[in-house]
Amino acid sequence: MAGKKAVNPPHLSRLERDVMNTVWDLAERTRECSSTDVVEAYQQKRALADTTIRTVLRNLRKKGYIEPVPTIERGMRLRPAVARDVVARRTLHELVESFFDGSPRRAISFLLKEEAMDENELAEIRRVLDETSADELRRRQP
Repeated sequence: MAGKKAVNPPHLSRLERDVMNTVWDLAERTRECSSTDVVEAYQQKRALADTTIRTVLRNLRKKGYIEPVPTIERGMRLRPAVARDVVARRTLHELVESFFDGSPRRAISFLLKEEAMDENELAEIRRVLDETSADELRRRQP
């Protein structure tokens, strides 16, 4: 998406993250959305006052997570200004640092032991591990 920033924006509260996920989901389908679109989509997941959601959207704009899109429409259109993977990467890194002493191995081990996964999910994890191992070996060779 155009306008994606790979910066380190301010942290999101849980509600801000939930609303931002709605914005990202809508943007995957339409690239941009209105605040009304966000309110309607979010309220399908959780009952929350329109004004609260619009306040959260205002805060997300101030924090740099969403940006207005020029339009001739009466209302403002919005689009994500920060990619979901930027936030996911930072959040995951912080989680690993906080709960697993910075060890991705410990985090992955924990997930494998604690989460119920079917054979398809485990096969996908094996495939990713094999690809990652092969990529790492190629990088080490002169």
